[in-house]
Amino acid sequence: MSSNPTDGPIHTWFGLSYCNYQVLHRTLMQSMPIEWQERMVACLEELAAAYRHIEQPEGFKVEAAVTHIVNEMTEAELAEAGIEADWYGGETPPKELSGVELDEWRAQYEQDAPDYYRIGDGEEMDPHSRVLLPAADPVSHYNRGRTYIEPRPTP
Repeated sequence: MSSNPTDGPIHTWFGLSYCNYQVLHRTLMQSMPIEWQERMVACLEELAAAYRHIEQPEGFKVEAAVTHIVNEMTEAELAEAGIEADWYGGETPPKELSGVELDEWRAQYEQDAPDYYRIGDGEEMDPHSRVLLPAADPVSHYNRGRTYIEPRPTP
């Protein structure tokens, strides 16, 4: 076992992901047994006390999301994610082309696979990278402490 805290159980728990945060559902936590809640609160208070000297953000924006691989996304999903697929190597067809001429132009310039760019900063993206799109949260809102979801602990 490592004596370096950065290689300890938390690092192992996060696995090979590059996640920087762990988001916990309030509804699920407050549905746990009181003894569990007491331990959790004690750990959270201990963590907060240990890092009072570090500036913290005022808040976070957290939303449920689903993961998509860039080159597997539909045009609508790409647009929602702020990504543009460039099939023509940066070329734009002349505006005066007729339908047949436009088809010929596309046949001449179209690449086998598009290049992907973030709209806004123009940064090129790896077609195999993963992006998040907002999704509905399957866990009910805590509703001022009244929502309860029965935990099913594994033996």
